[in-house]
Amino acid sequence: MRVLVTVGSTKFETLVNAALSQPVLDALAQKGYSDIVIQCGNSQVDELGPTDAERRLHRHGLNIHVWRFRPSLNEEYDAADLVIGHAGSGTILDVLRRGKPLIIVPNPTLLNNHQEDMAHAMGVLRHAKVSTVK
Repeated sequence: MRVLVTVGSTKFETLVNAALSQPVLDALAQKGYSDIVIQCGNSQVDELGPTDAERRLHRHGLNIHVWRFRPSLNEEYDAADLVIGHAGSGTILDVLRRGKPLIIVPNPTLLNNHQEDMAHAMGVLRHAKVSTVK
C-alpha cells in the first residue's frame, strides 16, 4: 500500500520531517504500507539537497520517494491508498473527489493560520481526520 504526503508549494518542514521520522515510518509499516511518497515543496529536508529534485530511500521497511514538485499530483493521488497533507483547499478537494482517506495537518505558519479553519470544518463534517505534527 502507498501513502502520499504533500505540502503544496510552501515550506512545511515539520510535517515532512515527522513523516520521515522512525515512529511514523514504523507505524505506517505496521499498518501494511510499503511505499511512501513525499512531495516536500520548498521545505528543507536532510534527505534532499537544495539542488536535488528528488531522491529514493529505503528505511524501516519502506520504499521512500522524496521530491519537490510535479506539474500535476493527479497520478500520485490516484495511486495513493492514504493521503496526508496540509490543509490547502486544492489538495483537500482533489483527494475528496477521489474518495481517498485523508489526514489533514494544517500548517500553522501560514497567513493567519487560515488552514486551521479549513481543517476544522473538514473534521467536523467527517470528510477527513485532522492532526498536528506533534
